[in-house]
This record gives sequence, structure tokens and C-alpha cells, in this order.
Amino acid sequence: MLMCFLLVVIVNGEPENTAGMYFRDINRCNYFSDRIEHGLHDRRHRGSQTEVSAYCTPVMVSEGTKFWD
Repeated sequence: MLMCFLLVVIVNGEPENTAGMYFRDINRCNYFSDRIEHGLHDRRHRGSQTEVSAYCTPVMVSEGTKFWD
């Protein structure tokens, strides 16, 4: 078993299907979490999406699991 981080996304209070969105590196997972939650409209202005939240949670997976980093 390996420890990794699962990206969890909530839209309008409902969890999205993010099964399989595993990252070995918490920083890489948090990068995507931040981009999903806040977006990036342009380089000077960062917005916020009030109906979308995202975070990373540690999980145990079997060896041979596909990772996105």
C-alpha cells in the first residue's frame, strides 16, 4: 500500500466524481485544488468561485495505481 493524496471537488454542495485523481505530491495536488477553487482569470486578477471548493486528502492505494503528477 502507498499513501497519496486524493483531490476532492465539491460543486454546489455536492461531491464530484474524482475517483482516481491521485497525486504522490501534496504540493501538486494543492496546485490543482487551488486552481479549481479560485480559478485564474488573468495574471493580474485572481477570482473566487463561491459554489466550488476543492481540497486534498491523504488516502492509501495499492501499488500500480495511476497518479496524475
